[in-house]
Amino acid sequence: MNTVNELVESLTPSMVSDLKQAIELGKFPDGRVVSREQKELMIEATILYDALKLPEEERTGFIHRKKQASGIMDATSDVIPSKDIDHD
Repeated sequence: MNTVNELVESLTPSMVSDLKQAIELGKFPDGRVVSREQKELMIEATILYDALKLPEEERTGFIHRKKQASGIMDATSDVIPSKDIDHD
């Protein structure tokens, strides 16, 4: 394998699941600690895998936003509040 794309193409859903678990826990299934560099590479690989293999709504980080009749995203449905909104 010479490229990241070739590596990602060779991943199975089970392998990606294991990578995501290692990212979350900070260690591999055998107990070895995931280094910062390994974590960055695994995140990149899982995001690329999701982008190439999964429908948009199943990808890591997907946030469903409703569209208005005009086709423009509805800003009021954001999950992450804006700093300009009073939260009291």
